[in-house]
Amino acid sequence: MLATVPCGGRGNTEKNMRIWAYACLLLCLPVHAQAGSAYKVKHQTVACGDDAALKALNDRTNPRATDPAWRHAMMAQGQCYTITPDMRWEKIANRNGLPLLRHNPPVAGMPPLYFMSSDIADLTAPAITSGRATDAPATTPSPTPPANGTDPQDASTQAQAPSPSEPVIIARTDPPAPTDLFSITGGFQKLGSMLLSALLALGAGWLLWVLYRVIMAFMGRRGALRQATTLVDRNAGLLIQRRLHAHEGQAAHGHAPAQQWQREVTRFCRTTLLPALAGDGRERYWCDIERKVHAHIDAVSTRARPRPDLRLVTPPPYRADMTCTQYVAYCMGLLEKAGWDTRMSGNAGQAATVIVATKDGLSMVVQCWTERRPVEEETVRQCIAARSGLSARIAVVVSSAPYTQQALQMGKSSRVFVLHHEELQKFASQVEAPQVA
Repeated sequence: MLATVPCGGRGNTEKNMRIWAYACLLLCLPVHAQAGSAYKVKHQTVACGDDAALKALNDRTNPRATDPAWRHAMMAQGQCYTITPDMRWEKIANRNGLPLLRHNPPVAGMPPLYFMSSDIADLTAPAITSGRATDAPATTPSPTPPANGTDPQDASTQAQAPSPSEPVIIARTDPPAPTDLFSITGGFQKLGSMLLSALLALGAGWLLWVLYRVIMAFMGRRGALRQATTLVDRNAGLLIQRRLHAHEGQAAHGHAPAQQWQREVTRFCRTTLLPALAGDGRERYWCDIERKVHAHIDAVSTRARPRPDLRLVTPPPYRADMTCTQYVAYCMGLLEKAGWDTRMSGNAGQAATVIVATKDGLSMVVQCWTERRPVEEETVRQCIAARSGLSARIAVVVSSAPYTQQALQMGKSSRVFVLHHEELQKFASQVEAPQVA
């Protein structure tokens, strides 16, 4: 016996748990046949394993009931048997208004059959008799013709009434089917099936939703990574320039190059990559792809293809008193040392001379500023025009003089690299065609 808990809430909870446990037990319990009284048929009749077939065979309103072919087919379909009074039966249950009996003792191949209630008699029920044995047949009095002046209906009523001297047999009638274990179990089975179907449908829907979210997240991360790496490749020249500044310019001033380079990478991601991802609604995947993008930025900014013939080219040494022609030749030597084929575009004696450099199908214009005064915004604008006129992919302004703030801002906005001549060779050696879109 289960122990009771004095607390009211906990007691109600355990009561509900016991009710559900009994209900689950009823779902698992098989429906056993409950043997009843012994029965026999009153006369030779037909019993079927299908209650619908038995009702159809005994339906007197059916016009096909007298058709032998139809009756034969119905008996074969409903597993019907011809039953004689010498056979003994025991009741299992009442289903659909018909008693379900099985043979006693069981006969191999003989399933439980449905009988018409009017065709069977209970052998164990005591019969109330007066003056005769229980098994004495009941006699029906013959009707007498009505006398003159008597109502025929009253005469028929008197004829149907038994004589006081004749034995009266009270037939036992089956009580209404109670709510037995089978009915309760069937109800719980239906309820359990409905609940199980609902749970399975909800579980399947949840799994499909999770799978959809996983697939969409995977595709989103993949698209965001592809977009970010494409932007990194397009800005390879800018990244190379910033890495050169971080490892040479900052080191010369006593700063840590690694920290400065990390600042440059963070700024590039904040100002270039994240706005582009936000424009396509992919900024939420940045945390998942950040490490891969940083690794790609490091690979692009440090990638340089070695050339075995670089030692064959020896640029002239730099001197502060170089003329315009000598300074342009010096810059061309630096480009050739980095593996570029160079030629001049225009007169080399001008203050801003343009050099056209090509390598592996990639073209670059380098505008050399040979004067000592600072490089202004107009020089950067001339380099932009030269890049457009010569259909070059990269534009660079090289000078030994400093740049004005306006020139630096225009170079950054128009993707023109403003370099000192000491940075030109390393910048040119790290630029490759696949890295610049």
